[in-house]
Amino acid sequence: MAPKQQIIVADYQGVAVSFTDEGWFNATAIASQFGKRPNDWLALPATQEYIAALDESLNTGESGNWIRTLRGKSGGTWLHPDLAVGFARWLDVRFAIWCDRQIRALITRQHPHFDQKRLRHEAAASYKVMSQIVQLSREAIGKTCAPHHFSNEARLVNWAASGKFQSLERDSLSTTALDLLARLEERNAVMIGLGKDYDERKASLQAFATVWTANHAANLTVALGE
Repeated sequence: MAPKQQIIVADYQGVAVSFTDEGWFNATAIASQFGKRPNDWLALPATQEYIAALDESLNTGESGNWIRTLRGKSGGTWLHPDLAVGFARWLDVRFAIWCDRQIRALITRQHPHFDQKRLRHEAAASYKVMSQIVQLSREAIGKTCAPHHFSNEARLVNWAASGKFQSLERDSLSTTALDLLARLEERNAVMIGLGKDYDERKASLQAFATVWTANHAANLTVALGE
């Protein structure tokens, strides 16, 4: 488990379960939900035998890094993916099935967490393009850019997405909301480049967002200022 790993929180029947993007798993937090402790499982002869077999599989003659104890906000006993499912099975077989699927999705980069990261990056990139077009368009007519020229465009796009002229906490947005935001920024950038005025762009962005939201309403669930 590398230091400063990003913590991914998944929901299991209303219980928060913490993983890293490498598939490590906070055993302490979830064990308490089942009235158990990681140390009791780690002390079992079968567990000790399994860890010894994992060490042997490394062919290094040294013990592997299978267990980490962390302090602080995400503190507790963290288990390597090779141990996590066995521990989860000891807690509850249904939880173990869910846990196994979460870990496999994380390791293969198929987990929704990675969609969130990708779309967050795309939204950041589209904002940069929009800002560059604002600057170049103003320079082309002999005008300079001030910070409010960029923030006004950001607020316009946020309004089209959320109905409010205010900043959005992008890290809390759903993947669908991030996708909408990126598409609005791209659309606004094109219209700026075409010389469309503010009112034209506002009406066009609102119309686009209305259709988009209607088509993706089931997935547009997180934090658009509502």
